[in-house]
Amino acid sequence: MINFKTIREGERAAVWNMNGKVKYIDGPKRLWLFRETFENLINYSAEADQYLAVRFQNGDIKHMHGPAAVWLDPVLHAKIEIKPLIPINANEAVVIYQRTNKQEVNRKILQGPAQYMPDPDEWLHRFSWHGADPNNPKQKKPSTLAFTKLRVIPDQMYFDVQDVRTADDALLTVQLMIFFEIIDIERMLDQTHDPVADFINAVTADIIDFAANRPFEKFKQDTDKLNNLEAYNNLIARTKRIGYQVNKVVYRGYEANPKLQAMHDHAIETRTALQLEAETEQQAQELADLKLTREADREKQQRALEQKRTEHDQLMKQLAHQQLIKQNQAEHKQKMEFEQESNTLEQKHLHEKNVERANYLKLMKEMQIDLTQYLVAQYQNPDRLIRIDGTGNDHPQLHLHD
Repeated sequence: MINFKTIREGERAAVWNMNGKVKYIDGPKRLWLFRETFENLINYSAEADQYLAVRFQNGDIKHMHGPAAVWLDPVLHAKIEIKPLIPINANEAVVIYQRTNKQEVNRKILQGPAQYMPDPDEWLHRFSWHGADPNNPKQKKPSTLAFTKLRVIPDQMYFDVQDVRTADDALLTVQLMIFFEIIDIERMLDQTHDPVADFINAVTADIIDFAANRPFEKFKQDTDKLNNLEAYNNLIARTKRIGYQVNKVVYRGYEANPKLQAMHDHAIETRTALQLEAETEQQAQELADLKLTREADREKQQRALEQKRTEHDQLMKQLAHQQLIKQNQAEHKQKMEFEQESNTLEQKHLHEKNVERANYLKLMKEMQIDLTQYLVAQYQNPDRLIRIDGTGNDHPQLHLHD
């Protein structure tokens, strides 16, 4: 049989002759086939976040990290698969097992961030732990959590310890929240296959011990102690043994059977009503005390304000009086200074006048003028006349004539 085949550029084909011998031809090429079998080959390519799993006809397996490309050779290869690299975040780790020979297996731990390509003789540890039941989230069910990437950051879980019996046979469900983190992965792998189951068993034992020694009322009074790690000796010891550390346990409350819960709710309502009544009365008393205190403060402030106003008025009057005194003193001083200055001027003027008259009289005396006659002639009419009359035996009489 004769036919023609075209191999395009970028393609590869295998051509089998009638004797079963194969040859590989890369395109572009035009083939003339005579009694030959033509087969297009598939090119498998992996990107940077992928790898190629090549299985050979002899059973060997080879993994090739991307980017890479391999033509499927029907003579050499049985199968080629493109698989994604396993991304590992910074807060994750994977446990890897590697077969060194037919009887020995090594274990190693790879922490992120990384992109992991397993070797053909490697496989990942698969964890299978207790987890929340999808149908009843309050219940923990075995093998619910199945994963290969282990979180190595602090984590938390909710857990309800059921059928907890107090000293007076009250049946309770205690609700908790546990905060924990893994410290030693190797120890965890060696000591336990399910850390969550260990947490559940240990904390259940602690809660049962806590409630068994207390009546229901005492249990309610001591629930604050369930927020302290001292109440969880079994949990602390077990987590330390399996490579974990419990950072905190939070008590979230409790649930009781309907009858006990109804009695408890009624007691709470009664206690709350009494407490509200007491608080209302206390608030009324405090309001009355506040009113009296405010009125007393207001009266005190008013008296203080009136006293300040009186003191201010007195101070203003005193300042006005002092100002008036200063003004009178200034006016008196000014008047005295004016009078003194006037007297000084008048005395000076009189002195000058007397000096002038003395010089005048002196000049007249030098001119040989009788000053007595001059003065008598000048003052013929005296301002005042004094006359004394009297006889020998009679008392003299004084007469004044202006």
